[in-house]
Amino acid sequence: MSRHFGFVAAGVASAALTLTAFGATAASAAPSAADCGGNPYHLRVLQAIDVSASGKSLIAENTKYTCGDDDGQFIPVGKPRKFTFAPGAKAFLLNRVHQQQVSVTDLLQRVHACKTNPGAVQYPASCRSQYVITVNKTGSITTIAQRYQP
Repeated sequence: MSRHFGFVAAGVASAALTLTAFGATAASAAPSAADCGGNPYHLRVLQAIDVSASGKSLIAENTKYTCGDDDGQFIPVGKPRKFTFAPGAKAFLLNRVHQQQVSVTDLLQRVHACKTNPGAVQYPASCRSQYVITVNKTGSITTIAQRYQP
């Protein structure tokens, strides 16, 4: 298991989260001089809001890496938009501080539960709403993993 930039990952999730696997083609915007050293792993992070009416897509905002209380943070920027999933997309949720592979459907159900009734989400599950993603050439999510730090 390895710790990368505020989240814990194991095995295949670690490779996806450091954007070295699963055909990642998009990364966060280039850091500005005011950033705290920039986005060192060039992560693309989304701030989840809810799921689409069909329950098959994620409604989220892109984020920007900026200076914060803990050597930097991702803050939401722009307008919420719909993110779709590629066939065979891999999803990971936190179980305590460890990543657990789940179906995309399970991940979307957790996002919706956290939006509508966060008190019903029982420990060790978490309502942390930021997710690291990788995407394919068409912009569909190929890997999504819940971040340890909100």
